[in-house]
Amino acid sequence: MEPSTDTISQYFKGIQKLALVTREEMHELWKKAKKGDSACKTRIMEANLRLVVPIAKKYHRQGIDFMDLVEEGNLGLMHSIDKFEPSKGYRFSTYASYWIEQSIRRAVEETSKTIRIPPHAWEALRKWLKMWEKMHVKLGRDPSLAEMARAMHWTARQVRGVLDAAEAAKGMGSFDAPIDSEDDNITVEDMIAETTAQSPENVIGVLKLHDELHQALREIGDRERMILEFRHGLTGQTPMTLEEVGKRLRLSRERIRQIEERALLRLRRVANRMGLIEVDEGGRRGPTNLQPGFQAPKLKTDILGQTIPAGRKTAPTAASSVRRQPRKLMFLPAKGVKKRK
Repeated sequence: MEPSTDTISQYFKGIQKLALVTREEMHELWKKAKKGDSACKTRIMEANLRLVVPIAKKYHRQGIDFMDLVEEGNLGLMHSIDKFEPSKGYRFSTYASYWIEQSIRRAVEETSKTIRIPPHAWEALRKWLKMWEKMHVKLGRDPSLAEMARAMHWTARQVRGVLDAAEAAKGMGSFDAPIDSEDDNITVEDMIAETTAQSPENVIGVLKLHDELHQALREIGDRERMILEFRHGLTGQTPMTLEEVGKRLRLSRERIRQIEERALLRLRRVANRMGLIEVDEGGRRGPTNLQPGFQAPKLKTDILGQTIPAGRKTAPTAASSVRRQPRKLMFLPAKGVKKRK
């Protein structure tokens, strides 16, 4: 069901009635809370309830009660208060948001009747959807499986894997829109991009939780580190937009985006080396060169992933000659989020 405006308004009114806490007061509250003062812990909880609602909105879908998601997010917030160490110097809002999102996402997944889809499968599906959109724009029509496989340099096994993941995702309660709908209301890609645990952006949260972020940042270039600090508010300031960072460094918005993307990929490699995440190379042959300006050579492959020698033409196959109907993923609404006992 859609979130009731009255319900949300009442919830916000209740939050707004709580007195604001200054930075100095919060510092004292943390000191007492870590010594076992439950009243101070409750006050910290109340002061940060505003963090939960926007995350709950992001995960709200048809069939899931909005306030149930808020309650799950509050449980995540409570857990983050127990685990947070103020002495580490990290922003509590960033730390808490991770646990709030984990709690809400786990609750959404538990409503599903389908098989759990591992993180690397979500990542592959996200890449597939992104390429599908690019190919659709380029060709002016729905790309065939053969065209998709060639564009992504994927083997037949990898293509079958991502299609199996898409089929399994049909019953997930956290998705309610088709990939290819008449009104072009494509929301599943956004959801996958946000929920995949292996996306490059989420590696910052993983490194923070393991107290390895500062060490990892030392292993990338100075400019890349500076841009990540500006974009993600890593030094305590408000996160900046691409345009704001570009103006400060006198670079274009697109150039800042490219450098940030490369920096996140390098952090991901560092986190993988530390054993904190697993990196699925998605069928790439050999390590990726992340030096500025480098472009990987494009290899021609057939549907089975075999490299086609330069100058050689391939005979048309059934997969490439027969125009396939676009696969539609229709997502059924969940029956509701059950509160954890």
